[in-house]
Amino acid sequence: MAGTKSTITGDDFYGPYDAQETGKKFEMELGMTVTHYENMVYVGPEEGYVQESQAKKDGKKVVKLSGTEFRRRLRAQEEIPECFAFKSVVDILRKAGDKAFI
Repeated sequence: MAGTKSTITGDDFYGPYDAQETGKKFEMELGMTVTHYENMVYVGPEEGYVQESQAKKDGKKVVKLSGTEFRRRLRAQEEIPECFAFKSVVDILRKAGDKAFI
């Protein structure tokens, strides 16, 4: 199913920073300042989260957990690493079941 960010085939409608760039174009009209914020990625327990560009530059292996995989693990009562969600949040989501994602 296509979401707000991608097509039914999973292709992105826009790039990761397109929204920031569009916001910057209209800062004056909007009466606000858009701040650049780079995507953060998890590279392991020693360094935790770092900017994606730094991880790539350093050749770090990025640990990922997609939303689809996150929901699958919730439903299957499988482990979800605390680097992706606090245990207390996982417990609440599991208790809510699929209603949490409607």
